[in-house]
Amino acid sequence: MHTLAFLVFLFLQPAAHRAVEPPVPFYDWGACPFEGCTYRRWQAVKPVTVWTGRDHRHVAFTIKPKEWTRGITGVVLTVRPGITRVLVKMTLGDKPQVVLSSGDVLYTLHDLGEGYDLFWFHGKTYSDQISGEADDGPPPAGAQIQIISRPEYVWWVKVRNAKGQVGWTDQTDRFTNMDQFAWNRRGSAALESKICASRTQMRPF
Repeated sequence: MHTLAFLVFLFLQPAAHRAVEPPVPFYDWGACPFEGCTYRRWQAVKPVTVWTGRDHRHVAFTIKPKEWTRGITGVVLTVRPGITRVLVKMTLGDKPQVVLSSGDVLYTLHDLGEGYDLFWFHGKTYSDQISGEADDGPPPAGAQIQIISRPEYVWWVKVRNAKGQVGWTDQTDRFTNMDQFAWNRRGSAALESKICASRTQMRPF
């Protein structure tokens, strides 16, 4: 149903507003697709299968839980871009920026974290906070954008174990220590908890 709605939507768009579609699959080399994501030493929390290439054909090695490995680099591979329609004139993009008109079509490629998306418009990529729930029905009053669909993508990472073996895996949800801000977040949460506990224990004179 959604696929048919997308095709009808694009067909009905005036030629002036039809953005050039990104190549599919779209490869974002070196991307680390969430806020604080960084390539460094990662620790497995579940068994991880590592393949010789970015497919599931030949297993190179496995990583055991609690084993440390090195995240070298990666690529976010978009197999189906999302579609977002601009409803009012606006400027989007965090260096560079782009001026958009009502009716323009953006192709979202993948999440970047904190509500940001990487999106494609007329042959160039930009990033801004345009992520949200998809809804191909009539947009609510006052809406500035309408998210018709969300992108479908996979994140492949290149890793190296302690033996020097190198391979690729898409089981990225099985690692920890990927977020460079995690310690600060945990520390802030712990500090806030201690402050709240201290305030609870305080009594007026």
